Amino acid sequence: MRIIQILLMLTLGTGLLATPYAGEVFQVSPGVLNQAMGNTGLTYRGSLSAGWWNPALLGAVPDKGIELMRSEHFEGLMLQNQLSLIFGEKTRGSLQIKHLGIDNIKLTRLENEADSLSNLNRPIVWKTVSNNDFILTGGIARQIGAGTFLGISPKLAYRSLAENSGYGFGADLGFFWDSGMGFKSALNLRDFFSTQIIWENGTHEIASPSLDLEAAYGFNLMKKDIPVHLAVRSQIYAEDRGEASLFAAGIFSGDIHGGVLVMPIPSLRLLAGFDIDSFTAGMGVNIYSLGIDYAFKNGAPDGLGATQRVSLSYRW
Repeated sequence: MRIIQILLMLTLGTGLLATPYAGEVFQVSPGVLNQAMGNTGLTYRGSLSAGWWNPALLGAVPDKGIELMRSEHFEGLMLQNQLSLIFGEKTRGSLQIKHLGIDNIKLTRLENEADSLSNLNRPIVWKTVSNNDFILTGGIARQIGAGTFLGISPKLAYRSLAENSGYGFGADLGFFWDSGMGFKSALNLRDFFSTQIIWENGTHEIASPSLDLEAAYGFNLMKKDIPVHLAVRSQIYAEDRGEASLFAAGIFSGDIHGGVLVMPIPSLRLLAGFDIDSFTAGMGVNIYSLGIDYAFKNGAPDGLGATQRVSLSYRW
């Protein structure tokens, strides 16, 4: 734990030099089941996106498999496509390939750019462009004690925003502890060594580090072998995000997430949660080795609309 404390101090110091919101592209989470549980997942072993949520989880995940996900954020404003893979025998690894896209963005300019804005010189749409992000994330874990795991997740990104492009690289450091009696806890130091984003025009951004904390408890409901998973997650950012976060204290700000999963039968998962300012729900169905999952997040008070996710998976 002393190593974790030292790394946390280093990331908080790095946050003072960071560019606000530079790392948002890495914050868009994968996983249908995770979204349905209020965007929790640092302690949940049943997701094939576990390597993104917490690379340390890979040391305790029981399955190998592949998942294809499609998501429409804010009623189709942004599309997300994701491939997640967990592989390996004694040492488990993970891979996520993610694409984020926004199409038909209208660029405007004045009819006469040599003149100032007026009723006779109005803005006109002269071009439509697209924003695309491609992110590659890996993960590997190692057991360091009884029920205790440590993992690391390197990541790369290519960004094409309107008429600019750039590259990003960084890594996350994860920790997972399972008491063996239902209680679990985890943390993920995201962008812990200053994730860099370098643009072709020479602009250089440093992503602000953040700390994810999650506590969970699992039990069987009414002694009828109906598994229940409860989780609470807190994101703490080393920057003041103002109204974009639920709470703030000085240079720090943060968000809260909560979720629940119930398995009334082994092949069915029912999920619900609270994601910052929105309610979430979903379900997952397993047919032998195949899985179909669906999640819904209702529109937030900011009016950006609802988000839906669906995925197909295969486990072996």
